[in-house]
Amino acid sequence: MKNVAIFGSSRSGKSTLAKMISKKHSNYHIIIGDDIRSAFQETLPGNNINSKGGIGMLEDFPNFMSHLFYKNIKRNKGEFNYIVETCDISPQKAYELFNQENTILLFLGTPQLSVKQHFNEIRKYETEKDWTYHRTDNHLLKSCEHWIDKSKEFEKQCKELKIWYVDTSFNRENILNDTLQRIENLL
Repeated sequence: MKNVAIFGSSRSGKSTLAKMISKKHSNYHIIIGDDIRSAFQETLPGNNINSKGGIGMLEDFPNFMSHLFYKNIKRNKGEFNYIVETCDISPQKAYELFNQENTILLFLGTPQLSVKQHFNEIRKYETEKDWTYHRTDNHLLKSCEHWIDKSKEFEKQCKELKIWYVDTSFNRENILNDTLQRIENLL
């Protein structure tokens, strides 16, 4: 069976899709980029994982995630399969680091949503566990603008690199179920 690398914009369904795969296939373990970033922020605050340049790790994060992903795959010799999901990797970096024969590579995004639509969808479905729950409306609106722009950028880059791109702007549940079926056909 193949491993799965799911990347894309924030709040586009990456975690949901990863959980759907893991629920159907109990031998899949999920590596969640947000959890790793959070652990770094809490235990190594001087590293400043979110900064670009200097002592920050943001530009090293894709390499770190790739190393962690493939090291686990190699160590477990097929006993487990892995799903990695995060929003911190560009299509170009994903293509360089995760485009391997044993890995299904895909991106999710919401390029057709307006900023306000994205904001409303997040507020409608978020829970206390979601990072968005604790953000002010103004902060979240700025984040939504950023991630809509990223979705459009990622969609364009994925097309150029021939990476599978899934638009979850509308009918998200149906789109994710269809995507799960396509992934299962490739496993």
